[in-house]
Amino acid sequence: MKICHASLILFLMCFANTGVSQEAVQFPGQAGDWHGFAKYQVDVEGKTATVVVPKKVAPGRPWVWHGEFFGHKPAPDIELLNRGFHLVYLSIPNMLGSPSAVKHWDKCYEVMTGKYQLAPKVALVGLSRGGLYCYNWAIANPTKVACIYGDAPVCDFKSWPGGNGTGKGSEQNWKLVLELWNFKDEEEALAYKGNPVDQLSPLALAGVPLLHVFGDADDVVPWEENSGLIADRYRKLGGSIQMIRKKGVNHHPHGLEDSTPIVEFIEKHAAPPKGQAIFRENGLETYQLESEHQSAPTNLYVLKPLGAQKEKPLRIVFLLPVEAGEGSQWGSPLAEVYQQGLHEKHQIIFVTATFSDLPWYADHPDNPKLQQEQYILGSVLPFIRWNVPEGRHDRDGRLLIGFSKSGWGAWSLLLRHPDKFAKAAAWDAPLMMKAPGKYGSMPIFGSEENFEEYHLSAILKQASESNVADNRLIHAGYGNFREHHEEMDSLLKSLEIPAIYIDGPQRKHHWQSGWFPELLEELLK
Repeated sequence: MKICHASLILFLMCFANTGVSQEAVQFPGQAGDWHGFAKYQVDVEGKTATVVVPKKVAPGRPWVWHGEFFGHKPAPDIELLNRGFHLVYLSIPNMLGSPSAVKHWDKCYEVMTGKYQLAPKVALVGLSRGGLYCYNWAIANPTKVACIYGDAPVCDFKSWPGGNGTGKGSEQNWKLVLELWNFKDEEEALAYKGNPVDQLSPLALAGVPLLHVFGDADDVVPWEENSGLIADRYRKLGGSIQMIRKKGVNHHPHGLEDSTPIVEFIEKHAAPPKGQAIFRENGLETYQLESEHQSAPTNLYVLKPLGAQKEKPLRIVFLLPVEAGEGSQWGSPLAEVYQQGLHEKHQIIFVTATFSDLPWYADHPDNPKLQQEQYILGSVLPFIRWNVPEGRHDRDGRLLIGFSKSGWGAWSLLLRHPDKFAKAAAWDAPLMMKAPGKYGSMPIFGSEENFEEYHLSAILKQASESNVADNRLIHAGYGNFREHHEEMDSLLKSLEIPAIYIDGPQRKHHWQSGWFPELLEELLK
């Protein structure tokens, strides 16, 4: 099979939308009332799930699942209902997120996403001990989680109810822990390494964003032993977490006076991205995206090695295009990958997305439909996380490669967002461009002032102070821009920023002139 984007487009529109419908689903029984919304009780293998239904269902049927204390501080839930989210709570109190509780949650998820067709990824809300339910289930099912909002959440039962730290603990609930986990004694429980604080890697690999709200005077669930430890370890794993500290606040009251940050966090990450699958064959998946950051629908291509498994997530290489739309004057990176069998050889996933305008990977200062950096960060990355469960979605699982103007884009994305990408490789690129104007760049940057935000030399001089670029930048030539690479090499050395530079051999300025397999191997080291 030879990949040609132009011929694919003629074939794409034959395929139907495979996304989740936004039509309302009828839940069983007589509806009750919850703050003016219909509430239903659903049996899940003998346990009761409460489901609150929005008056108008949002596209993709997003939902929020509470660990415990559903209904306490309901302001964020009411606003999310107004925005089309369903709410779910499974009543299994006094199970503290134990292995048995996780099994009940597994069945509830199966019912909600299967029978009632709610979104395949769910936002989890863990308030206090509810954190154990949410985190333990999420760690066992990372690809099913859109995001986690923890409110003074318990993340280690040794802290609460164990009281094996600075907190008060709870003798009654500590006995429950010993029973629920079948520990033979307290010593075995304290030696346990399966608490959320101990096993965050699956969530980081799946790219699950976290939000924790906590009081820094909490003497019930001390934040340093729970939220603080989660934040420190998750960031070291390349995960994303936002922390909202409430100064001088104890375990109560929960929530925020203004719940807008909570609502916006959940809506941003748990509303399914706009797009649809329109082609699947031999490991190639094609989607059509609808991004607010582009002036027209775009296409996104995903090429996976056959037999890719969710259990062993694979690194993702983002192939950054040089041309707008399906342009192929400078060749096709995806065709090069497929024809060389590089996805199978290296067991990695390749992704490339089209742009409605000439891609320079910058956000125009005035045009909301010409936001190319935000298109990558706010549309492409979330869509990939939702639709490619076989991939790694942490920082170290994402690699960038481009040439010419997309080589500039690869470096720009890494240097401006070092928490999002591991490495960036550029071949035959105008890395030392000092002003907008050439190569169709001015209409994208919009102004000289805006260009300065993306000026690689200036960014590198700032980066040298924090060492964010160490061992993460690769560039090679030569073709049209050999002088740029030589000058960049000198600049990097003067700034003492370790980088890899490969000069030659001379090749045609084209995706398929032989440089790509070699530079890819360097990127993957």
